[in-house]
Amino acid sequence: MSEELAVAESVTSPDVPVAVDSALLNKAVMPSEQSTGSADSDLLKHKLGLANSHAKQAKKEADDARSELAKLKQDFEEQRTLQQSAAQKNLEDQGAFKQLWEDAKKTVMQRDAEILDLKAQLSSVTEERSKDRLKAAALSQINTAGALNSQQMYTLLQSALRLDGEGSPAILNGGIEQPLGDYLANLKQSAEWQHHFGASGSKGMNAAGASSVSPGRDNPYRGGNLTEVLRLEVENPELAKALKAEASRGKS
Repeated sequence: MSEELAVAESVTSPDVPVAVDSALLNKAVMPSEQSTGSADSDLLKHKLGLANSHAKQAKKEADDARSELAKLKQDFEEQRTLQQSAAQKNLEDQGAFKQLWEDAKKTVMQRDAEILDLKAQLSSVTEERSKDRLKAAALSQINTAGALNSQQMYTLLQSALRLDGEGSPAILNGGIEQPLGDYLANLKQSAEWQHHFGASGSKGMNAAGASSVSPGRDNPYRGGNLTEVLRLEVENPELAKALKAEASRGKS
């Protein structure tokens, strides 16, 4: 037993060289600790890869969200601009319509005024022509009746003269319309008016009855109406002169 121990101790002694197999030196050794470290490293790399992937996805989603937000803002601005433009256009249209309406009313008023003016002018012309026809017809009948001064006689009778329904001259005598020819025939027989006519206008058999016929006008020179005398002398000197002469002849 002691001999075996002695042999064993001598083998492991540092003073005795030990033979080593070169094949054993080149053989790969995989310790269990080294295997565990490699697995942890692969897991860490996998986790890092997932984290990077998630980060990239999150960045992409964030970029997409920003793009979508920018597009929404742009759409909103466009819609607001369109609404503002529409509102502005509506106000402009309302203003234009109001202006057009005011212009149309003004035009209508101007045309109405022009129409009224034209009607007034037409009425004036018609009245003047009617007066001219009346004067011409009355002077013709006054001349036919033998008046010495047709214009003077017309002036004396003018205020009562008018055209009847047939367009012939008539005179309003005491509120009754009478043909001018008949009225002149009676005047020729009147003591107060016969001097206005020629010799053929002397009194006839019915002179007494005709003397009450008047020309339908008061003579202020006879009644002493100074206010009317002054008005006539200012407004119608010719008529005033004729009435004054008439009053003088009536007193003689």
